[in-house]
Parts: sequence; C-alpha cells; structure tokens
Amino acid sequence: MDISPATQAEVDQLIAAAGPAAQHHLRARWETQQRGDGLFLLARRDGEIVGQTMLLHHSYYAEVRAALDPVEINALHAFVPNQGVGTAIIRAAEEIAGSWSRPLIGLAVGLDNHGARRLYERLGYEPWDGPQVIDTWTEQDADGNVVRTHADPCDYLLKPLSQAVSDDSPPDPAALRADGSA
Repeated sequence: MDISPATQAEVDQLIAAAGPAAQHHLRARWETQQRGDGLFLLARRDGEIVGQTMLLHHSYYAEVRAALDPVEINALHAFVPNQGVGTAIIRAAEEIAGSWSRPLIGLAVGLDNHGARRLYERLGYEPWDGPQVIDTWTEQDADGNVVRTHADPCDYLLKPLSQAVSDDSPPDPAALRADGSA
C-alpha cells in the first residue's frame, strides 16, 4: 500500500466521484495542503484510492492547541474496512509527523465510534486528561450553502511521537497531561 500526499489530479478524481456534501470537505483538505498547514494523505492499493486522512501541523481544536499543540490526524477514513487500511494510514502519518520535530501526535474519536477507538488504543493512543473536544463541521449543498451544522463530542487521544515511530509499547502517561506536568 502506498500512502503519500494527494495530487491535484487525485483530488479532482475524488471530488468528481463525491456528493455535494463531501466535495466541500475534499476541497478544504486540498487547500489546507496547498497552504502548507498539513498534508492530505491518500492510501492507494493497486492504483485505487482506499483511504484518506489529514495530517495537520497543529490541532484543529483550540483547547488542545492551547495545552499541548500536537500534530494531529484528522478525518481518518478507510474506504475498505477491516483490511488494515486505517492502521497503515496511521503508521504512515506517525512516520511523517516524526520528521516534524514535535513531541506528540493526537486525534479525536467520536464517543460512539467504538471500533475506531479500539484501533487507536491498540496502536498506543491514550486519552489526554483535558476536556472532551467538540468536532464542529458543516454539510453544504452543491452551491456551498450550509444545510446542516454538526457539533459532535469526541474524546481526544495522544501518543508520544518518539514512541509512535519506534515501538508499540504503551505511551508514558505523564506525557499525556493537558497541563504538560508529570
């Protein structure tokens, strides 16, 4: 499986195949990569796109940025479930993030997304001691009009980057404190 930043042609392909609600998010991810604020990572198997995520230089969530400011995996999506795509994307994101000289990588997981949470915990992510985060996002129609706003409560999970790229042992809980203290 190949996992690397999206190209303009691949983003155009994804947008052409997506419904109006997803097109806005795909364009926003591409724009984030173009600004240099992160990477829109695509997973490819046999030339087919099988998953995606955003790897952000800074957390999407203000309370996380203020406390720790980890590199962040955001909007992970494996198009083919239970085939190792999510794990491969996370490992690739951790490897890339390790080169960014930051101590932590984090991600938010919806309270009802038990399967994803099990995956993240199996890969060594642990809850931070800060508050839950609220993932706010909108659905838009083909003309860009907001048709629905979401505010989903999520738990925030962290993993030390030195560990993310070196082994699978549990992270040091002291590194996960929201106030940075041991």
